[in-house]
Amino acid sequence: MSTTQINQHPKPLPVVLGKRAALFLFIGVLGFLFVKVVGPILQTGPEYVIEAVISGIPLLIAAGCAIAALTVSIVHRVRHTRA
Repeated sequence: MSTTQINQHPKPLPVVLGKRAALFLFIGVLGFLFVKVVGPILQTGPEYVIEAVISGIPLLIAAGCAIAALTVSIVHRVRHTRA
C-alpha cells in the first residue's frame, strides 16, 4: 500500500528557503561555538582561517537563503496584487 497522500502539495519556495536558512544558520552557530571551544586548546595561527571556513560559509549560505526567501515572497505578493 502506498504511503503517499493524494492531496500532498509541494511547499512554497519561501518556506523551503526559510527552512534552509534556519538550518545553515544553526550549522554556522554550532561551528562558531565549536571553534571557540576548541580554538584556545589548539592555539595556532591557522585557527582564524579554520574558524572562518567552519562558521562563515554556513552563515553566508543562511544569509543568501534568507534574502532569497524574502525576495521571492515580495515578488509573489507584488504579482498577486497586480492581478
